[in-house]
Amino acid sequence: MNGRLICKGCGQPVQARVLWALGAPWHPEHFLCAACGRPITEASFNEYQDAPYHTECYMQTVLPRCAYCGKPLVGEYVVDPRGRKLCREDAEQCTPCQFCGSLISPEEQERGTGLYRCSACRATAIETAEDAKPFYRQVVQWIGQEGLRYYNLPLSLELCSREKLASYMAHRVTAKGGREADSLGVTRSTTYTQNGQVIRRTIDGVAILEGLPAAVFQGVVAHELGHVWLAVHAIATPSPREEEGFCELLAYRLYHHQATAEARLQIVRMERNPDPIYGEGFRQVRALSERLGFQQLLTALLQARRWPGGHP
Repeated sequence: MNGRLICKGCGQPVQARVLWALGAPWHPEHFLCAACGRPITEASFNEYQDAPYHTECYMQTVLPRCAYCGKPLVGEYVVDPRGRKLCREDAEQCTPCQFCGSLISPEEQERGTGLYRCSACRATAIETAEDAKPFYRQVVQWIGQEGLRYYNLPLSLELCSREKLASYMAHRVTAKGGREADSLGVTRSTTYTQNGQVIRRTIDGVAILEGLPAAVFQGVVAHELGHVWLAVHAIATPSPREEEGFCELLAYRLYHHQATAEARLQIVRMERNPDPIYGEGFRQVRALSERLGFQQLLTALLQARRWPGGHP
């Protein structure tokens, strides 16, 4: 181009005043905001995708906005598990959804349910036995395909309130140290004793907390059916870490099988769960399953009726 300066805006030579910006020369009148189309005459401007913007135009058209107050997000902000962006001020006033971790504004929070559910989790909530049946059947069918057998044991499903679930667990010592309020489901059984010794235990079914999002409901069903399988086959585990870890592994495998957006949210939560039993225990059992192969793990459990040697 014979050493001539070419305006990045119009592609013509710059013969008089030249404005240097974004690593190129411009006619001052052609250095235009990509949003409003007016010349940028201020000393400072913003750049986005190699185009210049007035600072105000950049804030209004390019910056993401807070999902709750709608203001442009300048500087640091919070992104919840569903990808929604919030300013720090609003995020501090929000409560995490207990099922997916997304942030619930004070206006969205439910009253009188005892649950902290975001709108997405609330939309798929299993509130009645009729709602639950098709989701329950799907999990039972999938469990069978995974190779877990129950000797045709008739298993009942009960959807129950928090109070009813707590009553089922009143005489049990949970893996969480007796914190029944944290439990979402329980395997119901009847134990028969003679002279103070346990002589027989029958499995009656599973009870699941009402109001769970569909994905969480199915994961809890898979988890409880893991307890049923271990009990039916009289497989002893050395500690709650192994038993709960095995049951969580079933839920984890179910979520991978489903491969939905909601399932992926649950996978991330399981992988990051800091709980020493339900988190670390699960990850250790998953590592064992990956080392042996899942079907080989089931075979080893059935043959030995106890946890494989060298358990995590």
